[in-house]
Amino acid sequence: MHIRTLPYAAILSLSLSWPGLATAGQDNHQATQKEVQPQVQAAKRQAIAKKKEEAVREALDAVLATRAALDALEKEKTKEALAHLEIANGKLTLLVARHPDLGLIPIDSEAVVIDFQGDLKTIKKTVDEAEDLLDDGKVQEARALLTPLASEIRITTTHLPLALYPEIIKKVAPLIDQGKIQEAKNTLAEALNTLVITESVIPLPVLRAEAMLHKAAEAAKVEHPEQKEVLRYLDNAMHQLRIAQALGYGDIDKDYKGLYKSIKELEKRVKRQQWGKRFDEALEDLRKALSGLRSRIAEPHPSR
Repeated sequence: MHIRTLPYAAILSLSLSWPGLATAGQDNHQATQKEVQPQVQAAKRQAIAKKKEEAVREALDAVLATRAALDALEKEKTKEALAHLEIANGKLTLLVARHPDLGLIPIDSEAVVIDFQGDLKTIKKTVDEAEDLLDDGKVQEARALLTPLASEIRITTTHLPLALYPEIIKKVAPLIDQGKIQEAKNTLAEALNTLVITESVIPLPVLRAEAMLHKAAEAAKVEHPEQKEVLRYLDNAMHQLRIAQALGYGDIDKDYKGLYKSIKELEKRVKRQQWGKRFDEALEDLRKALSGLRSRIAEPHPSR
């Protein structure tokens, strides 16, 4: 795997929408979605900041020094290369001492926010069209149709493999001392190619559903709760989960059926005016279940 340029997090927001498809129900959902946008934005910033905080500066310095050493050898500046290698080895020695049990050290993360704004009908229609194209063997056309169907924070993190990288770097200075410059360059390139890139995906519809439940909890805590207000937030939470499911985040049987059932039970309680401790506990349990779903989906996996 080749190393990427390692800037601090570059955040690109893409908003993908389909004009002319709004319905009364969709207008209601969009209005409520705007209402919880501050909470969703805060969650986005928190998720990205957390990944940035996990990065280890010494690991990034070691990789940058490795690249600098390779560049110096390309220019036949062996003394300069050795100086960069001394820095890299020093940083790596420190990392091994500080993190003896850690296999992968995060170096840096990049975040891309993709926010598809189409409704459920559009999503299902697009998936059906893509399936027809796949049946006809038109894979690339199907891929082009499906690519925009994402609503997520996609965080790509580069890691240094601590069990492997330092051992490779140690081999380079002796090669330079022996005049084996090409072999030294190949070894540096080998070290850089051991960097591991993983990807975490945080689905925005699930984040929005969590925000809806937070608003429902606030609306239910007033002295005389408004049924319609609480039901509106619960309905919108259900809608966001249906979008998350349609976009393929998680498994319908494992992840969504229980959530839908819990929301329907809460709606029954609201209609019966069954407020109080049990309602609050049921709502909190649902929020925890949603948070668990988000965490499972966001589990890092090797980048494609």
